[in-house]
Amino acid sequence: MMRSQQRLRRKKTRGFTLIELIMTVVLVGIVSVPLALLISSHVTGVTYSRAKSLAFNLARLDMEEVNNTAYAAIASANFVNYQGYNYNLSRTVTYAAGSGVSAESLKQITINVSASGGGSPLATLVTYIARNVSYGP
Repeated sequence: MMRSQQRLRRKKTRGFTLIELIMTVVLVGIVSVPLALLISSHVTGVTYSRAKSLAFNLARLDMEEVNNTAYAAIASANFVNYQGYNYNLSRTVTYAAGSGVSAESLKQITINVSASGGGSPLATLVTYIARNVSYGP
């Protein structure tokens, strides 16, 4: 009876060996690296998606303003920190047909939205607005 109690006491106080601890650290490291990369790419994707959505919403807002503006007043413009956001908006207006003095004309409006500080546009919208255009005889 005494010997079995001594064996139990030895097994209880034994603990983990150094090799077991090292293997645990290695396994945790092997699992955590891909998991950290996955989380990092997810956060990057969410951030980029948010930026694209906001850029397209700002472009649509400006497009609505253009659609509610008189034809003669539609002109090219550049806005820094458009509507209080850290995005720059560039509106380019060109004549696709006719001119400013012709009775019939067609304006092409291109809106580009990019993050402040430069870079390629996050959103681009193009539309055409006509004045006095007749279709057919």
